[in-house]
Amino acid sequence: MRTPKVAAAAAVLTGVLALSACVPPGVACPAIGYVIEGPVVIEISPNLVGDGSVAACLGDDCEPALVAPVEAGRWEVPQEPPYAPQDTIGLDLGAGVRVAIIDASGVSIRDEWFEIPFTSSSDGFCPGPVEVQPVVVT
Repeated sequence: MRTPKVAAAAAVLTGVLALSACVPPGVACPAIGYVIEGPVVIEISPNLVGDGSVAACLGDDCEPALVAPVEAGRWEVPQEPPYAPQDTIGLDLGAGVRVAIIDASGVSIRDEWFEIPFTSSSDGFCPGPVEVQPVVVT
């Protein structure tokens, strides 16, 4: 009856050895998940928006909701409904924002998905803290 235990132990050891090859020797990544919190900043020239408005949402198949400007040419999209799903806990790297520019008559003149740019202080081996950069719509 020891044969299944030996086989299981060998399988675990093989898995551990295979996975240990993913990280260079002497490097141990911390077991910390970096959550990207806070609003996503959108920068659009006031001339492009004119008398219209901006709507946005976070995620792939989302429906943009109106966002109030925080200053001329700058909008902040919170990570909460109606801009993000109810169960959102921070952004994923590679996440995107859907931005719609709506003219004064209510017609959408532009509706695009943008990847959210970020910078990382990672050493290249392990994911590290990241800083989300503004999404610039030109």
